[in-house]
Amino acid sequence: MEKNIKQKVQDQDYLSISEALAIIRANIPRASINECSLEAGIGRYLAADVVAPEPSPRYTSSAMDGYGVRWQDVLAATPEAPVALKIVGESQAGAQFNGVVGEKEAIRISTGAVLASGCDSVVRVEDTVEEGDQVFIKTIKAQGQDVRYLGEEFSTGEVLLHRGIRLTAAGAALLTSVGVARVSVFQPCEVALLITGSELVAVGEDIAEDQIRDSNMIMLKAAIEDAGGKVVHCIRVSDDEDVTQKAIAKTRADIILCSGGISVGRHDHVKKAALDSGYIPLFWRIWQKPGKPLYFARKDEKLLFGLPGNPVSAFMCFIHYVRPLISSLNGLPFGWPMVSAEALEHMKNNGKRPNMMRVKLQWRTNSGHCIRHAAKQGSHMLTSLTHADGYIILEPGQEIQAGERIDVFHYDFLREPV
Repeated sequence: MEKNIKQKVQDQDYLSISEALAIIRANIPRASINECSLEAGIGRYLAADVVAPEPSPRYTSSAMDGYGVRWQDVLAATPEAPVALKIVGESQAGAQFNGVVGEKEAIRISTGAVLASGCDSVVRVEDTVEEGDQVFIKTIKAQGQDVRYLGEEFSTGEVLLHRGIRLTAAGAALLTSVGVARVSVFQPCEVALLITGSELVAVGEDIAEDQIRDSNMIMLKAAIEDAGGKVVHCIRVSDDEDVTQKAIAKTRADIILCSGGISVGRHDHVKKAALDSGYIPLFWRIWQKPGKPLYFARKDEKLLFGLPGNPVSAFMCFIHYVRPLISSLNGLPFGWPMVSAEALEHMKNNGKRPNMMRVKLQWRTNSGHCIRHAAKQGSHMLTSLTHADGYIILEPGQEIQAGERIDVFHYDFLREPV
């Protein structure tokens, strides 16, 4: 049976981009969810809405340092004819005034302190003069001035953070402010990186004339972590069938991500090694450029991707196929950040395969996002990534004219504004 499956994938016609994506989406494993402390959840994605267990503010308070007063006592106050009130106490943050403020009375009040019963407005210190046990109110603009009302930000039961939102520093502060100590989050999927190639050496190591430095490991590790995955294993594997098979068989992760070793050469062993390790191949080749030899297999709830060895091809396949999958395991929609942009120049796909053409985005005040073709599109040229902000997909023979708009797959992980 395994031989038949292997032969079927080996002989498989090239899949279209949409067919490959459909197979991936049909094989997304169930996301793992756990509950953790609020602090441990920072940086992870919420698996459930978080509702407010109490209102904010929790009580009606003062927004300024000043005096708590009754509007009807001071509405006629002017600098020329200030109103005199008797000071009957003070409300401090954490030490409220427990009495009732009556007619022609006031209390000193600090920012954030509870507004005493009977008061409905706050007069700022700079608009008053205090003499002995009296305060003279020189001006007040409106009833309710500088008062923060109970529940004016949100009420008990309102959704504060929605499912699928990444818990940030601001979100953690918000939840702490209302006493939320634990959250339900998506468990980051665990990803193992296997970089194949006997010719590869790590940066900093001595390099021979017939060797190249391994840029895929650091690139893919960073891309996985940016997507919300957790890299649990990272190794380089020589172009040896037995070594490759043992590396795949003993690796424990939700997703194994292999780079290289998936073409038709005598030293490409990933497909056979995956099959021998119990992975059922789902597809191998996609009709696209770059990244034609993309391999995908499954073993129970575990997935294995074989990416091309060329850095640009590996990156583009990761961004278009693997990153949306990792996002979906974090409770996010399976998809990509997209922007609509106007072409600033004529662009055409003269090849026979759909082309993921890298483009440079820029912003124009009157027309929004615009794109130009990024130079040097070779699958071995990493500058085609560093000089790009995203990519468009053009079918064979498809062209867009200057002034036309097209959807752009945006590299949203680039933090610089465009």
